[in-house]
Amino acid sequence: MIPKKLRDFIFKLQSATENNQLSWQEADSLAYFCDHKNHTLHINSHFDEDRCMSSFHFRLVTDGKSTPFTVRDDEDDYSIMQHLYESIIVNANNIENDINDFFD
Repeated sequence: MIPKKLRDFIFKLQSATENNQLSWQEADSLAYFCDHKNHTLHINSHFDEDRCMSSFHFRLVTDGKSTPFTVRDDEDDYSIMQHLYESIIVNANNIENDINDFFD
């Protein structure tokens, strides 16, 4: 679950990501990162084939301190993290430029 102290932060992060106030980069096929001020954010999606369980792993790194948490698909916060993750992908791919001329 999203830790209580980080819950509001995640909602603000979602908004800032969707409003292009932050810039995300793809680290590899399922992982993304964002460097902002003295913070680095990491998020990745994981599927455990043995347990048939999906999860999102999030980590906030500030001044060498790492604060990770995981949200599994059987937890209430999973849809929040999925929405954030999908917004991050759109941001990292700069999709707005790709779709501007789609219907022209």
